[in-house]
Amino acid sequence: MLIVGSFVTHAKLPELGSGEIVVADGQRVSIRFASGERNFVYALVEPYLTVTAEAPVGRPSKPGRAPKAAKKSR
Repeated sequence: MLIVGSFVTHAKLPELGSGEIVVADGQRVSIRFASGERNFVYALVEPYLTVTAEAPVGRPSKPGRAPKAAKKSR
């Protein structure tokens, strides 16, 4: 049985990379990948999931503004 908090990879969807199991109740599994959360039927996906030590890589952050310089006090 898959454990919440485990990191997994999906054999048929390697482009997803690794993901973290956020829900696993025996009926369904929700896995948070860098591209978003995916929901699967447990019985159908379980044979294709492999537990790994590799944590998912987060989404790249959007480029933002440079931090404002602190005002000098006189």
